[in-house]
Amino acid sequence: MESAGRDRLLAEHIRARPHLRDIFQFYEKIEEIWNTSHPDDLLALVDLRDASLRERLSRGVPLVDRPAFARLALPQTGQQFRKIMTVMRQGGGEREQYANRIATFMRNGRKSEGEVIAELLSREDGHFDAISETMEVPRPLLVYLLKMSLRISFERLHETLIAFLRTLEWEYTHCPVCGAPPVIGQAVSNDRRRYYCFFCSFHWESSPMAGCPSCGETDSELFNLLYKHPNEHQGILACETCRTYLKMVDQRAGPDLLNPDIQEVLGLHLDMAAGELGLRPLGQPLVQAEIIRRPGIDDYRP
Repeated sequence: MESAGRDRLLAEHIRARPHLRDIFQFYEKIEEIWNTSHPDDLLALVDLRDASLRERLSRGVPLVDRPAFARLALPQTGQQFRKIMTVMRQGGGEREQYANRIATFMRNGRKSEGEVIAELLSREDGHFDAISETMEVPRPLLVYLLKMSLRISFERLHETLIAFLRTLEWEYTHCPVCGAPPVIGQAVSNDRRRYYCFFCSFHWESSPMAGCPSCGETDSELFNLLYKHPNEHQGILACETCRTYLKMVDQRAGPDLLNPDIQEVLGLHLDMAAGELGLRPLGQPLVQAEIIRRPGIDDYRP
C-alpha cells in the first residue's frame, strides 16, 4: 500500500476509534519516519542469476539468502532505527528504558546501527538471542524494531522483484521472500487465501491451509476457525494440537488489500483471546513464545 493510502487509512481509524488513539499515533510517527527516509538496496540478498533459484523455490526455500546480510552496511536502515529510538524515548517509561539500553549497546560496540542490524540478520538465531540478553531487551521487541526499520527497504526490494514474484507459484505458508511466517491471513475467495509476512510485509496468495503448518495436524476438529468475532470479519485459525494460531480476516465480499500494521491493532482483542486460550502465534518457537512487545500495542488494555 502506498504511503498516501496508509496515511489516509490511519487517519480514518484514529477518528473512528479514539480508544486506540495512542496506539495509532505511534504508528503515525513511524509512518512519518518512512515518508521522510530513503531505502537501502537489498537486491544483493537475492542472486537472480542462480540457475537453481526456481528449483529451490519449488522446495520452499525463500529468495533472501540470510547470510548475505553480512555484505550490507544498511546506512538508511540504521538512520531510521535511530529515529524510531527517539520515538521510543518520547514514550517514556519502559519504552524509554529499552531505547536507552539499545543505544548503550550500540555505542559500546563501536559499529553503526546499520552494521549491527546487518550482522544480527546474517547470523544464526542463537547469536540474536545472545545479543538480546546482553542488551536486556526482549527478543520480540528487538525483532519488531528491526522489521520496522527495514520496512521501506523491503518494499523497494518487492517492487524490484515484482516481475519475478508475479510468476511465482507458491503454496507454502512461510514468506517466499524472507522465509518468515505470516502475521495475518486473508480470505479473498472460497479457494484462495492471501498471507501477509510478519517480517518483510510481503503478501502472497495460495490455497487454504490443508493442515497446520507448524505440526501437520489435518483433523478439522483440531485445526479450524476456533473463534470468530460476532460483529467483525476476523477470527482465529487455531491448531489445538500444537497450540498455535493465525489471525484471519474474511474479505471475500469486501475491499481487496488490507494494511497488516493497522490490522494488527484492530485484532488486539483476538491476540488477547488467543493468549487466554494458551495459544501462541503461528511460526513462533515454543522457547520464544513471548508476547511480541510492540510499543504502545502490547501494553494496551481496554
